[in-house]
Order: sequence, then C-alpha cells, then structure tokens
Amino acid sequence: MNPRLRLGAAATLALALITGSLVGATSAQATQVSDPPAPDERRDALTTASSVLLAEPAAIKAAAGDEFTLSSAVTGVRGLQFLTYARTHRGLPVYGGDVVVGTDESGAVVTTVTTGQRAVIDVDVKARVSAAAAAVTARKRAGTAVASVATPKLVVHATTETPRPAWEVVVSAAERPSILHVYVDARTGKVIDQWDEVRDGTGTGDHVGTVSIDTTPAYSMRDPNRPGVQCGGQNGQPYTKSVDTWGNGSGTDLETACVDALYAAQREWDMLRDWLGRDGVNGQGGGYPARVGLPAVNAYWYGSYATFGRNQSGSAQLTSIDVVAHEFGHGVFQFSGGGGAGGGNETGGLNESTGDIFGALTEAYADNPNDTPDYVVGEEVDLAGSGPIRNMYNPQALGHPNCYSASIPNTEVHAAAGPQNHWFYLVAEGTNPAGKPASARCDGGGAIAGLGVRKAGEIFMTALNTKTQPWTHAKARVATLNAARTLYSGCAEYNVVRAAWDGVNVRPQPGEQPCDEGDEFSMALDPASGGTQPGGTATTTVRTTVTGGSAQPITLRASGLPSGVTASFSPATIQAGQSSTLTLATSAASPQGAHAITVTADGSDVDRTATYTLRIGEVADDFSVTVSPSSASVQPGGSATATLATQVTSGDAQSVALSASGAPAGVTVTFNPGTITAGQSSSVTIATTSGVAPGTYQISLNADGTGVDRSTAFSLTVGGDQGGTWAPWTPYAVGDVVTYQGAGYRCIQAHTSLPGWEPAIVPALWQRI
Repeated sequence: MNPRLRLGAAATLALALITGSLVGATSAQATQVSDPPAPDERRDALTTASSVLLAEPAAIKAAAGDEFTLSSAVTGVRGLQFLTYARTHRGLPVYGGDVVVGTDESGAVVTTVTTGQRAVIDVDVKARVSAAAAAVTARKRAGTAVASVATPKLVVHATTETPRPAWEVVVSAAERPSILHVYVDARTGKVIDQWDEVRDGTGTGDHVGTVSIDTTPAYSMRDPNRPGVQCGGQNGQPYTKSVDTWGNGSGTDLETACVDALYAAQREWDMLRDWLGRDGVNGQGGGYPARVGLPAVNAYWYGSYATFGRNQSGSAQLTSIDVVAHEFGHGVFQFSGGGGAGGGNETGGLNESTGDIFGALTEAYADNPNDTPDYVVGEEVDLAGSGPIRNMYNPQALGHPNCYSASIPNTEVHAAAGPQNHWFYLVAEGTNPAGKPASARCDGGGAIAGLGVRKAGEIFMTALNTKTQPWTHAKARVATLNAARTLYSGCAEYNVVRAAWDGVNVRPQPGEQPCDEGDEFSMALDPASGGTQPGGTATTTVRTTVTGGSAQPITLRASGLPSGVTASFSPATIQAGQSSTLTLATSAASPQGAHAITVTADGSDVDRTATYTLRIGEVADDFSVTVSPSSASVQPGGSATATLATQVTSGDAQSVALSASGAPAGVTVTFNPGTITAGQSSSVTIATTSGVAPGTYQISLNADGTGVDRSTAFSLTVGGDQGGTWAPWTPYAVGDVVTYQGAGYRCIQAHTSLPGWEPAIVPALWQRI
C-alpha cells in the first residue's frame, strides 16, 4: 500500500465508522496486554486507514490539494492500532491537520477517526509577509537573549476556525530553557499561535534504595534493552566506570541521581509495555536520555531528552520516580496522536497533568517501598519548604483548581493541571476509596467507585493516542468516553468516566456518543485478510458475539468489491452469536494488489462493519525511515543523539540493518540496536573528536532491508573557526569566524543568521577581530 494518498482521486472503497464495543472486550478486570500486531494485522490496519481517508473526506475536513503521509503507527491497550497521517496542502505542511485512525487489533474495524483541523482549507497559500520579517517578529517572543532562530518554514495553520498560511519559526532562548515554535500570519504579520517544546516541572527526588538497573557491559549507564534510555551529566554522555556498581546513596552525588533516574525510566518503560501496550516513550520502540546535574531548582523535558536539577537546599536531586516519569510523560504526550506539545495554557495544563498521571502510574507499577505509590507529586524531598508541589485528589490544597472553568485557558500551566489530575483520581480511586484520601466532586453529585489505577491508565492512554491539536478538556472528555466504549463491554466503565468528568465540571459535548445497553453485538473476521492469485478464491469466517441484551437477526453483505470479484455468504442470514463463511472468488482479469472489502452485518437494531483485505497477486514489502531530531550542532569533541524510526508502509515487516555514510573524518555514528525489524526504532549517537574540522555535514542514515533500502539525512554542524564569508540563513556557533566586507568577525552568541543581522551592524552577535 502506498501511504501517500491524493484526495482528488476517485474513491472506490467505502468504510462505515464503528463506535461500538470490540470483540473480546472485557468489563470488570484489566486484561493482559496483547502482543504487537502481526504483519497481516498491521498491513490490514494500513489498508483500513487508507480506505477511511479516501471514503470519509467530510470527517477529516479534506480538500482538493490535500495529501496524507503516514507519520507514525503505534499499538495500544489489547493491541488497538493507531495510525497517524500528516497532512500537506498544495505541498505545505498543515499544522493541526494530522488525522488519527484507530482500529481494533485485527486492523479491520475502525474505532476512531479524529483530526484537529476545524474547517476545510480554502485559502490562498501565498505569503505576503517575508520570511525575514516573520523571523524578526518571532524573535521578540523569546525575550532579550536569543540563542538561535531557525529558517522560517511556510505552513498552513489549521487549528483555528479559519485556516491561514503562516510562517513557523523556531526560536531558542539563551537565558532560559526554551525551544519556542511561533506561527506568524503570512498575510498580516501577526502572531497566530506559539508553543514551547521545553516543558518544566518543579519536582522533588528521593533515592529508591538498592535496586537493579539495566546497564551496558564494560560499563556504562546506557540501557542495552531499551533503545535511547541512558543517564549521565549535562554533556549528554552516559556515565561510565570499570565496575557495574553505581552510586553511594548520597543526595548530592550525581551518579546516585542517575541510579534513581535510570530505575524510574526503566520502570516507566515497563509499565507502558505491560499495562498500556505501548512500545517505549514514542510508541515506536524509542526512549530518551536523562541528564542530571542541572544547576537549577527544576527539571525539564527538552523534546529529545530530560534534564534534572536539585532541590532548593541542594540536599537532594530531583530524580524521584514521579518526577522522572513526569518528565518522560511529556514525551509520551508529544509522541501521541497528532503529536506536538500544543499551544495555549489549556493544552499546557493537560500536558502537565499527563506527566503527573504517568508519574502516578509508574509509582504504582514499581511499588517501591522507598518511594511508595500515591497521588501527590514531588513529595519525597521538600523542594522549597512547602512539601509536595501538586495534589491529584485535592488540587486546591496547593492552590490549584479542582474544577474546570472558563479561566483555565488563562491559568498557569502547572495549576491548570488540576482538573484533569482530579478527574484521573476519581476514575482510578473514586470519591471515598478505602484506605486512601477522599476526593469531593465539584458538582455535588453522587459517589463514584473507582476502576483502579491500571484501568484508569488504559482509558487515559487509549484516549491520548487519538490526541489532536489543540488538545482541550472537551476533547479529552469525548476521547476518554470513546476509549471506555471501545475497551470494555457494557457501560460500567463508561459511566465512571462520565461521572468523573461531570465531577470536575467538564460538561457533555456536542457529538458525544452515549453508551447504549440495549441489544448489541460485535463482529470480527477470522482471518481479516487473505491472498490468492487471479482466478482463485479466498475465504474467511464472519464471527459475531452478543455484547448486550438479546440476540438479533443479522443479514450479511459485502461492498467495495474489485472488478471481477464476487462474494457469497454461507449462510447469508444468521442470529447474533452465530458465524458464517464468506467466499471471495476472483477472475483472471481481477486487478492485482491489496483491496479493502467492507463486510456489513445488518442487524435489526444495530449494524456493524469490518474490513477484509484481499490481496490478489504479490504485494511488495516496503517501509519508511525518519530521524528525530534531524539536525544538531556540537563543538569538536561533543556528541549528539537522535532516534531513527521505521514504519511498515506495505507488505510484511522485514529485517533492517542500520549504517551511516557521509560522515567526515573524526565523526563516528553508532546505532543501538544495529539491526531492527521494520516498525521498530534505534538510538543513534553521533560522536566527534576534538580534531574534526568545523562545518556542516550531511550524514546519510541508511536502513538496509531484506527487500528494499531506505535512508534519511542528518545534518551535523560542528562549531569552530569556519572562516567563510558571512551568509544569511546560516547557523553559527560561539567562536565561529567569518569574513564580511573584508573584515573578520568572531561569533559571540549562537544564532541562525537573518537578513539585517550582518556582523558590522549587530555587535551583540559578532565581535570584530
């Protein structure tokens, strides 16, 4: 299947959207996590998602000129699959235009289709404001000291009611941690929106005692089993030593802090896998480094790593389980659904709450006696003489709102975490749990019996996998209710989730689907795909299950059949709970390739549909490869890390060997692991020696599959005396030397040059030599 689809093409496939319960859904007890999707299941999900994009243009706000490219595919609770497609319009990236298609484990039944885009794009995409002017406007948003301004990128901003062309400018601040994305209207020059990759959370840390951590033999604090997970100092390098014994238990010892951080990161990874069905922080087998020793009373998520400081007295590092899991929880938020950290304080509050929720989940999973599970944040060390920094069962105890109100979009983001934190506690524990703190509803409603922290986490993660920009409490309510309906039969879990949102004053939303306990059934195809040569036949069993009420009569039919293919059911009419055999007969002229066929079970009360993928002839195996981040700047002797991710785009997953080419002398590129299966990720480390010649190098990261090869580019800038002629749109590091109008200048503040920033007229950036 080609994941790049043009909506202008004629749609020959149809697929009805399903919002009912899934086959095999459970009610009261949390279930075991399913294995990752089999190749056929992933392939079927890709075909199903493609059908939705073609057949449901109104649902995804599609316009002529829109194209969709698969950007991520992650697995969730009980094998649910979530495929995210990035949108471009007339070649321009669309911010907020991502589409998330969720399917069941088989890949045949659609559970959700969401997009953050609010209107069909119908706008002139030509810019009237120059890139340089947009860069100057964006630069002012970062304060007086700016470290760098990236080259502006023209996009379509589509999270508001009226899409419009905009310049996206990434500005890094020098005085504080910040990687700010600013969107400047390309017609008016006004700022539309902005969001920061860096998320901060003032947390506390405590040692977890004597524990086992996974390290690399010989020895370094790099996890050999979880790609990208490592811990070290502020230079980004993992700590190493000659023995595999780490730390001394002191709150001022940074190696000890890394024991805490690595332990917490590994437990969070395992919790995501065992409880929530997620493969790593990014959902695609990738994790991220931890850095300790930040000289600040704070901790940050930097978009590609987390960094941890100390408490105010300097007696302890901020690496307790909940704080570490909180920071990497920002990564889960960033790499879920439509991605990104989003803009505005409401989205920011939900992001901070997400970190707190993953902190509570990780504490519960680890069940460490030295850092026991609870629902307060940063309780282990008194950060500034006032105890914990957030309280999930009663946020207002620390001055944060328990309830949602119209003021939340203007509330500081850590305080704005209050309503969703309160909601999560009500779902997990209820209003008056035995042996735990009581939690009062804001609306004065009745008692809520909690579902348990793991089941609350299942619902929350499933909803987060459908996140779109900008994320709001209203969207979160609808998404979690849909998650409860998808994951569990009956309405018990749905009713708890609904009562909890009512309990924090997030009211019912337009389009919210009720939970109907009438006569219900689910349908599945076994198998959900099959192949044959032209002229042959393929068969599958249509299985139905009564999920509520009584059995009802069902009539079966198939649609979307390719040319020369006929469908027959034996029998064609059944009762819910019974099965039928579907036979698909092809002709010699039937078109080869993968075809999505919609099977409809027309019941007397409700209808259900599923998709069968019929493969006629051979389907080539293929995959895509991306790297994040795609560039880095280092001084000679430094190093950079990135995550290389692969996605199966058609056919079966294949073995992929990783290598690099184009690296200059003195630069080495290593992969951990060096061989993966398409769909997995690897951590990339680019290390330089002190003798590397300064300059910018394009390094090719190669993915050599068994059937096809793919590659992606990484841009490495090594600082130093470049000695070239000054040019606009060029990244310069401190110490770089350029020539301008016959004179030499040395860079004294890292930045990306813009027209009007010539060395002779910007003494804040350049010193004449």
